[in-house]
Amino acid sequence: MDLKSKAFSTQMNPHFVFNTLNSIQYFITTEDKKAALTYLSSFSKLIRFYLSNMGTDMVRLKREIMMLKQYLKLQKLRYDDKFEYKIHGEIESQDILIPSFVVHNLLENVIEQGIFHQHQNQKLDIQFKVGKGIVLTKIHYRYMGLQIKTAYVPDYREQIVKWQEQIKLLNKVKGYTIEKTIRPIKGGTGFQGTKIEIVLPIL
Repeated sequence: MDLKSKAFSTQMNPHFVFNTLNSIQYFITTEDKKAALTYLSSFSKLIRFYLSNMGTDMVRLKREIMMLKQYLKLQKLRYDDKFEYKIHGEIESQDILIPSFVVHNLLENVIEQGIFHQHQNQKLDIQFKVGKGIVLTKIHYRYMGLQIKTAYVPDYREQIVKWQEQIKLLNKVKGYTIEKTIRPIKGGTGFQGTKIEIVLPIL
């Protein structure tokens, strides 16, 4: 179980890697040098982050936020600006450690689900708040559009199961007591979506 929990911190979605490389190739062949360099710079920073944290159970919160910004920037470029995002909570301390890849894996699932269901005007609002012994992460995902119905089971469904299994393993093997709540967003503005809160322990 300990080895299985460590395996989650060594995974990088192969579809994301291949599609990113294809996008860089597209920008190069169309001679869009500015986009190619921007894309390549963000991708290289993300790869360095993965390699430096591969196999580790924890990561500095400040670095995690920096990595998420690069990841979301890449995904926004990859999907032609189909979603907007904001990250709140500037963390000054370099000493705050949290479980690695928990927030990243969740955001990946949210984005892939939204793209698969062809959601419009997607908006991601991500907030980090440091409390006593914990880091509270709030994710508000809003969109306009209907869920498409299909018998096909998309990849993100399997990834969500893996994400839930990751949390269960970390809680059981490491005793982290990670908590999550997921609630639907209701309102009369035409938007719908989900509110997700994750309580991560400071390690």
